[in-house]
Amino acid sequence: MSTLSLTGKPNPEAPVEGAPSAGPAVVRRGGRLGRSRTGVRVMALGGLGVVALAGALVAGTVPRLRQERAVNAEAAAVASSAPRVTVAVARAAATDAQRVLPGNALPLLDAALFARTNGYIKARDVDIGDRVTEGQLLAEITAPDIDDQLAQARANLAQSKANFALAQANAELAKITLDRDIRTGPGTGVSQQQIDQDRATVATSLAQVESTKANIQVNEAAVQRFADLQGFQKIVAPFPGVITARNIDPGDLVSADSPNTSKELFHIMRTDVLRVFVNVPQVFAPGIKVGQSAVLYQRDTPAKQFPGKVTRTADALDPNTRTLLTEVQVPNPDNALRPGMYLQVKFVFDRNIPSVLIPAAALATRTSGPRIGVLDDQHRVHYRAVELGRDYGNEIEVLSGLKAEETVVVHPGDDLPEGTVVKPVAPTK
Repeated sequence: MSTLSLTGKPNPEAPVEGAPSAGPAVVRRGGRLGRSRTGVRVMALGGLGVVALAGALVAGTVPRLRQERAVNAEAAAVASSAPRVTVAVARAAATDAQRVLPGNALPLLDAALFARTNGYIKARDVDIGDRVTEGQLLAEITAPDIDDQLAQARANLAQSKANFALAQANAELAKITLDRDIRTGPGTGVSQQQIDQDRATVATSLAQVESTKANIQVNEAAVQRFADLQGFQKIVAPFPGVITARNIDPGDLVSADSPNTSKELFHIMRTDVLRVFVNVPQVFAPGIKVGQSAVLYQRDTPAKQFPGKVTRTADALDPNTRTLLTEVQVPNPDNALRPGMYLQVKFVFDRNIPSVLIPAAALATRTSGPRIGVLDDQHRVHYRAVELGRDYGNEIEVLSGLKAEETVVVHPGDDLPEGTVVKPVAPTK
């Protein structure tokens, strides 16, 4: 039977009739215990979260603080240390210098052959590309009129020689007559007038002898002239070489002594030795000496080189180009080089003044002139005025103010004043 509460409603917590009395008490104790354990668990989890969050904050903050301290310490060390600069060691230049200049190759001998007699081409024995020797017959001209004129000149010479003999005989007769009349004397059948006429006859005869003698010389010269013209009917090579041009064929008419209006018969070049002409700039001209060696090669095949020698120079600079015309002869027995080629000529000059080479970036240009920063034994920077030579692009030649094996500053800039202590660093290769 259920009990009623003070409000008159049934009390759910009242013991039920016939039920065990210990049941409701156990239920009440179990509810309080569950709520107590749940709270403890929540508090424990919250504490663990707080601890984990604190650990995470500590784990992220401590390394960052350590890194900041390391960076600050390194920055302070760098700020208090000497500046780092790139340096290089000045090296001595070679005792000789090489210069490569362009040159134009020409044959040792070059001739254009023209006709010296009028006529027709009878035969042609060579063509372009043929190699000929000195005196070799190239072509022959037929000129019958020259042959006839030579025959006439020879006949005139024979006639003048006969007249000379006649004049000598007349002169001899005149002398005999004069001597006889003189021995006879005036008053013995010979008058003085006759003797005077005999003397005049002797003089006239002697003059006739001299005249015929001169006439003989004239006729001999005429014979020689026509003989020479007849010799010009044969075109021969004046020197050994190669035929580079041929403008005639058998039957062509050729005219003498007209090089301006007619084409050349042949063109011949001697190529076993070539002459290479080089225009040497003024800066290199004092180093050119007759007899010095040179090396020649083609730009496309620099490994194949040919030895040459300076044979002559103009000995004066061209006022328009300020260059010295220099001739270099190079043997060409195998015909490996051809006339008209564009060649590279390498000269080797002896250095009269020792010099050193430094990187171009080591030069500091100031209003007072070029200067170079040099390090002493304590790594202090000292600027020196120097005299510069040639500029090779990456390197500069120093003629005075610097010695070999001295250390120079590369890229000195304006932030390295005189006496600054620096930390040298070798350049990166």
